[in-house]
Amino acid sequence: MNPNLLDLILFSEKRKAFLLLLREGPKNTQEILDRLQVPRTALLPQIKKLKEQNLVIHEDGVYRLSLIGEIVIEKMQPLLETLEIFEKNEEFWADRKLTPIPTHLMKRISELGNYRLIEPDLSHTFDLNPEFVKHTSNSNHILMFFSYFHPQFPAFFLELARRGIEISLVLSESVYLRIAEDFKKEGEEFLRMKNTYLFILDKKEVEIPAVIASSDKIMLMGLFNESGRFDRQYVISFEPGAIEWGKDLFEYFRDMSREIKIKEK
Repeated sequence: MNPNLLDLILFSEKRKAFLLLLREGPKNTQEILDRLQVPRTALLPQIKKLKEQNLVIHEDGVYRLSLIGEIVIEKMQPLLETLEIFEKNEEFWADRKLTPIPTHLMKRISELGNYRLIEPDLSHTFDLNPEFVKHTSNSNHILMFFSYFHPQFPAFFLELARRGIEISLVLSESVYLRIAEDFKKEGEEFLRMKNTYLFILDKKEVEIPAVIASSDKIMLMGLFNESGRFDRQYVISFEPGAIEWGKDLFEYFRDMSREIKIKEK
């Protein structure tokens, strides 16, 4: 693809949206205007440029992608979707340590879809994030990795386990030692349950996120910033693709961890 064609597609939201709309199939002018919610006078000059580059064909009052346009958009869509992820919250992504996310999952980052960014809530400074609590409490299963300690975690997960929710936790070594020392009773009860699993990631050389959680309801991720601090900003998504992506990231860390079990007497 020549640079001019790349610029033509990427540097205009109207042209980009128009081409992605036509990927669904041919559309007449009124359908296009209704879907894109733009004035005719603003859209027609952009369509003209696409026609001049043989990306779009206009016949009998209907616009459709040309064969070249179909090939280009099919190849461009993964790039466009990836760019949308980073452009949505540019400052957040620019200041995050992304190295804990393995390459094969970074290549699938577009699967986060229409995510939201949760900012710190000063009214709940010492509490678990209310949105996280709400959606995980209604889940059937929870997969979660966390490398920062929160004093409400032991009681929270124990209560969910008592309700029959299947829970798999992966902890960093420092978090595990803190829980084992200060919450020994809760930890032992958690481990004795048939619906709970606990793993420790004690490989010092592995880059880790602050938290990754995936349930049948929600995906949540917290990353350390470039200074190594966790500022309680979370990426959250309810889309099936994001939930599957979060599950795969959890399993990446679980598979390099060792399981902890209560020894039978």
